[in-house]
Amino acid sequence: MILDPGFRRGDDFIEYAIFLETRLTGCCQSAIVEYFHKTLWGPTVSYKFDSLMLILNRLDSREKVTVQSLTEELGICDRTAYRYLDTIQAAGFPIHFDHEKRSYRFMEGYALKKPAVSLEETLALALSKKIMGRMGSGWENSLDRIEQKLSLKKAAVPEHIVLAGGVLQTDITGRIAIISEAIKNFQRLKLIYRPLSSDQKTKRKVDPYYLFFEEDFWYLRGYCHLRTEPRTFALDRIAGLKVLNDYFVPQNISPEDELSGSFGSVVDGKPVEVVLRFDPVCRPYVQRKKWHQSQRERDLKDGRLELRFRVNGLEGISRWVYRWLPHVEVVSPKELQERIVMDLQLTLKRHRNK
Repeated sequence: MILDPGFRRGDDFIEYAIFLETRLTGCCQSAIVEYFHKTLWGPTVSYKFDSLMLILNRLDSREKVTVQSLTEELGICDRTAYRYLDTIQAAGFPIHFDHEKRSYRFMEGYALKKPAVSLEETLALALSKKIMGRMGSGWENSLDRIEQKLSLKKAAVPEHIVLAGGVLQTDITGRIAIISEAIKNFQRLKLIYRPLSSDQKTKRKVDPYYLFFEEDFWYLRGYCHLRTEPRTFALDRIAGLKVLNDYFVPQNISPEDELSGSFGSVVDGKPVEVVLRFDPVCRPYVQRKKWHQSQRERDLKDGRLELRFRVNGLEGISRWVYRWLPHVEVVSPKELQERIVMDLQLTLKRHRNK
């Protein structure tokens, strides 16, 4: 066995041994520790090493560690206890005294043992970073910091896996954190908002209820005092955000129940029954996923597929229907039929004039 020639003194050997003990596993770890015990140390130094390992395990288990607890447990004096703590710190372990908990502790996020992460779990983390990166660089940076705290090798998506799709124009990571905190504290928000329908900035006071992610965008659902009703706000359309010192009374609202009737990001609207029939040519594509919680299927004798939905309003589902034209027929409601006919006529007129 070859040791670093820079380790000459007894305490240096101990620091080196602690380093190896806490970072190696299995047979290699056992052989290293046995070598130090039998070859380099006498009984006194071995006892010191065992004491230091006991302190490290206490710290790793988040148990209370004080000079008094060490003197009582190890039968040493205060001066020796302080020297042991200094040795641990000199060995590279980030310990500090937490005045609030009245105990020595590892720095937040530090642990002795590396987690046993499988290949599949590493890939899952890499894919998560890639997907979350589309929502704003802050999310990917947060996952990078988690990797560092877990002492993991940086996870990267292999070249043979490609995640297509756009990236949000606006990084809304900070907004999500601010809004989330306001929701937890029942604090009112002041927004400068630019709706997609007009692009005109308006000032809003909003009681935030919950956040949700739909169709590649983040949304805030809350009570709008300007419109005096619940509204949905796209986070990338928020031009200004401030948490007020005003508090609101929490409402008995279930996000799951509210979103169960939405199709896409459209939450508002009266419940309506929608019946659609799809040609056999696009049937396999339609059946690849369940598009809505209320979805019901029925096979028709002519080979077509009938789908029924119960959704809030027609705005959300009408956009989805357009993607299947000309292989979809709107059976009901009549309002949706008329809307599609009108849009198709306008499109036809526009292209005929060219």
